[in-house]
Amino acid sequence: MAIIPKNLLVQREQQLLIDVVIDVWTFRKRGHNELDEPSFTQPAMYKRINSRKSIPAMYEGKLIESGELTREKADKVRKQWLESLNIAFADSFSCNPVDPTRPPGWSKLGAPHEYPTEEATGVNTNELSNIGVKSVTTSESVTVHPRIERFHIKPRLKKLQEGAGLDWATAEALAFGSLLAEGYNVRLSGQDVGRGTFSQRHAMLVCQETEKVYVPLNHMNADSQEQRMGKLEVVNSNLCEGAVVGFEYGVSVEDPFTLAIWEAQFGDFYNNSQTMFDGYIVSGETKWGQQNGLVLLLPHGFDGGGPDHSSCRLERHLQLSNDPVDGHTDAMPNIYVTYPTTPAQFFHLLRRQVKRNFRKPLIVAAPKTMLRLASATSALNEMSPGTCFKPVLDDPTTRDPHSVKRVMVVSGKLYYDLAKLKNENPLGEHVAIVRVEELTPFPRRELFHVLSRYDNATDFVWVQEEPRNAGAYAFAAPRIKSMLPQHTTLRYVGRSEHAATCSGVETQQAAEHVQLTTEAFDGLRGLVADLVIDSIATQHEKQHDKPASVISASVSHRWASRAVYAAHSSDH
Repeated sequence: MAIIPKNLLVQREQQLLIDVVIDVWTFRKRGHNELDEPSFTQPAMYKRINSRKSIPAMYEGKLIESGELTREKADKVRKQWLESLNIAFADSFSCNPVDPTRPPGWSKLGAPHEYPTEEATGVNTNELSNIGVKSVTTSESVTVHPRIERFHIKPRLKKLQEGAGLDWATAEALAFGSLLAEGYNVRLSGQDVGRGTFSQRHAMLVCQETEKVYVPLNHMNADSQEQRMGKLEVVNSNLCEGAVVGFEYGVSVEDPFTLAIWEAQFGDFYNNSQTMFDGYIVSGETKWGQQNGLVLLLPHGFDGGGPDHSSCRLERHLQLSNDPVDGHTDAMPNIYVTYPTTPAQFFHLLRRQVKRNFRKPLIVAAPKTMLRLASATSALNEMSPGTCFKPVLDDPTTRDPHSVKRVMVVSGKLYYDLAKLKNENPLGEHVAIVRVEELTPFPRRELFHVLSRYDNATDFVWVQEEPRNAGAYAFAAPRIKSMLPQHTTLRYVGRSEHAATCSGVETQQAAEHVQLTTEAFDGLRGLVADLVIDSIATQHEKQHDKPASVISASVSHRWASRAVYAAHSSDH
């Protein structure tokens, strides 16, 4: 009975280009399932439901009454159908499922069988500079907002000319443009993604006179007739995160060579699409063998935004990873979770996502204050040929690894606050700050390679701005402890356990930040004193040809005892 009005409504929708809503009332004949008994709680309603004939029985009766079907024919069809079901049920016991049919593009990809190494994703700097210029070049018919001209276009052109100081939005545009030039499509959706939540992107420019939308990167010219240019699709979506994420998941499944990206307005907003994350994005490959390469940009950071605009819930995404705690296998995890700290790292992440011969979802704890942080910029040569994403970044200010007594391991923007304090601390040369840029798959070999350089370090600390029951600590701690030398442990410095993401009072949040960053440098004087004593003892022993002292032995780390990491550390 609903077929005729449905067809009419669809025709009206197509003719008038209006939205149509069909309100359908249904009921469950058997309740939740065949073993349920809904009359326990709804006896009156199910008395009426049980008195009704089933829809197939009603339709069968109507066909027999009209003479279009005989009773004998109906019985025969029913018997044949039941027999086919019984045969299929019997066959299911010996069924050996094959890979499901996928869209054509997937035949060009494979499934990773071992931990992949980082491949170069850099691009010629002259080409990147040209792309950067085109990313802010508009048509003469487009009147750009004067503030965009002053604070976005002119600064980008200046930094591209200098080849340094490139911000996150520029690095993103370079990644998009270089992929478009290689024939890949890029789709970016989310709330206000055209300009960006923090007015940093401006991937689409709106004429101030006509409101015509202009996407500069879609107006790059091909270098030759054979070159196929990709298309950048910028979609300002509504606030129905679950529906939008579900759609973008479908895009990434349908076309693995389209870089499909969903950006949350704030990382916290992803929670409205939690079922899509749990049921499809992170588990689809395990359940159905269906890979997907969806990128999820979730702005994250404790910047005074309060408990509903600070956290993308790193701990939840890491909990969804099947990365083994002991790390003694090279099995590929189901997702990538990253917290990059430089625009160049972000550039390489985006390009790596489609340049690999397999697909995994990528969750990025995206920047907020780092978007305009002068120290969080990159040079053009960091994206040049031969460069790639680095899962671990060593401390670039360390001059003598042997003088380091404390190693801080951190992930994300907190690095810049700690680096500033280290520079101001007179004992800062005895501290190394190591960044874990990729949390899962956890970069054991790369991290071991960096940590083992600090052979005199006795104090290892994980520092984070998130509460102890949040952030990456619970995930990273057992993995880091397994690679540390004997007789050492990993201390925690950060906020204590919170029920909310963070305090809703800005002054309290600021005070907590000062406290944790100060605590990270407490006790340095004692550690340095130990280093001086050990150095004096070593010199004395050499002068008098004596065996190593107890003091010397206590700080002599046996990194080689972690053979499972040491054996491979030189490979990366």
